[in-house]
Amino acid sequence: MKHMLSVALSLLLVMAMAVSASAGSVQDALEAASAMTNEELYEKAKEEMASGAVLNFYSTTSFAEKAAANFMAAYPELDGKVVYAEIDDGETYTKLTNQIGSGVKDSPDMALVQNGPDLKVNLLDDELSFNYFPAALKDVVPEAYQNPTVVTFINSLMIYNNKEGAVDVKNVWQLVEPEWQGKVFFKDPTNETVNLNFLIMLTSPEWTEKMTKAYEAYYGRAWESAEFASASYQWIDGFLKNVNYTFTSASKIATGIASGAAGNMGIFVFSKLRKVADEDRPNLSILQFENDVDCFSGFMYNVYATVCSDTDCPYTCALFINWLLSAEGFAGEKSWNSSQGYYSPNTTIEKPADLEDQSYPYWSDKLVFEDLNYIDGLGETYNEIYRFINVRVSK
Repeated sequence: MKHMLSVALSLLLVMAMAVSASAGSVQDALEAASAMTNEELYEKAKEEMASGAVLNFYSTTSFAEKAAANFMAAYPELDGKVVYAEIDDGETYTKLTNQIGSGVKDSPDMALVQNGPDLKVNLLDDELSFNYFPAALKDVVPEAYQNPTVVTFINSLMIYNNKEGAVDVKNVWQLVEPEWQGKVFFKDPTNETVNLNFLIMLTSPEWTEKMTKAYEAYYGRAWESAEFASASYQWIDGFLKNVNYTFTSASKIATGIASGAAGNMGIFVFSKLRKVADEDRPNLSILQFENDVDCFSGFMYNVYATVCSDTDCPYTCALFINWLLSAEGFAGEKSWNSSQGYYSPNTTIEKPADLEDQSYPYWSDKLVFEDLNYIDGLGETYNEIYRFINVRVSK
């Protein structure tokens, strides 16, 4: 028995050493790749594929599948070697932490994920995955989006059913009033991390100040309360009391609002308008395009690229990330850029003029932006805010 235990422990040690060695070589390869041209990376990628590698990647956004197809068309000797699998936000980090280093067939080589704090805590801090960013793009992508690397931004906006005219919301505090009870549709934030992060961001000093000013502008008096720690907590309380959780996905909110009762409003992913039937699309209005809403009219979150520590194709991963950050890769046929609600961190890329949308700078002072550093730095306060939100969702 002791001999068997000794053998088992030895095998575990060998596996750990193998994963560690693999991680080191991957990290070295990514560092080298960051200084290479795309042509040099393509040659390296072809060598990796010739050795039997396949780039398996997970993504929380389905547009990545088309990006992969366009990538293989641009680099034909990689055709069939980039395999996409969509992953639900709620299972992302459980799957990745279980599969990286496991030796499971077709485990991921890289992933496109949301919720930066979880990426940092679950993967990057433990070196289960590594960041990669190409040096050639350092001047066109703001430093804040280079580590971890952001490949696209996605926004969720206030969008309403206009069948009986405009709802005329001009201040976010209107949404906590009794007349909005049951008429605001929002995905349960305890089951959707980006929605949760949106509410958590409102507790930051910056947004607390904005929420306080919006309160004073709407009610005509200074904010004060013996019940709530700040104006933001009061708004979150009132908002969640009015939320209708009937629909469990952004797509269902979009289609449900479009075909439902006049005056209902959803806060959902802008790009999901593509899911709405053509005959229902005229029923929807984007609130921000009608009113410059006091405080905010939605929120913006990031999708990050991360490379798994046990990949056998780090150079192919690097080339693919370069592609996603390029004008060609971001703007290909049926791509992120051809759809509403996706924005590149590459400042040289503009949204098409004929699209019912605006470029990234337009949204910079109109939405609540996710800040990884603020959320990650909350410590125990994060749990307190989560409990505050969870209690109100559960009622």
